[in-house]
Amino acid sequence: MITWAKRAAAVLSGIFLMALLFPVGSYWGGVAGGVLNLAFAMAGKFPPLLRRFLPSFALGINTVLSAYGVLAGGPAVWAVPIAVLSLFSWNAERFGQRWGDAPRPVQSRYLKRIGTLAAMGLGAGLSAEACQGNFSLPFSLALLSMMAGGVLLLRLMSQAFPKGR
Repeated sequence: MITWAKRAAAVLSGIFLMALLFPVGSYWGGVAGGVLNLAFAMAGKFPPLLRRFLPSFALGINTVLSAYGVLAGGPAVWAVPIAVLSLFSWNAERFGQRWGDAPRPVQSRYLKRIGTLAAMGLGAGLSAEACQGNFSLPFSLALLSMMAGGVLLLRLMSQAFPKGR
């Protein structure tokens, strides 16, 4: 279950990276980022040495390419999901390396928690873009996203404190 979530996040990160880099004319950078993310999605098929370094390498290259795309004039809105999906896939790969045969309930709990954090990061990044005026949201969507972010934040904070206090 975690492997498929990691693969989906890596492929989507590559697609968003190409969507960021192609409009600014960096076709080779977009293709290289897409190929690297596809390789990261299939990292289980590679030798152990490459499998160990590929997640961190992919995360670093995604960061550099998305920063280059934004500085070259690409829409910064694409950099937010690239960052969130890259971190999600890297974190899922690290979980898989440390606990490869985790029971299904543990995987489900992990995906819920990391998904909540990814949703909060995506919401924070997109709201920062909206506050800068890079895109506008209708009032109902802005209100709904603010309420969802507040609920997620309160839920996360309530889980951080011990139950006995």
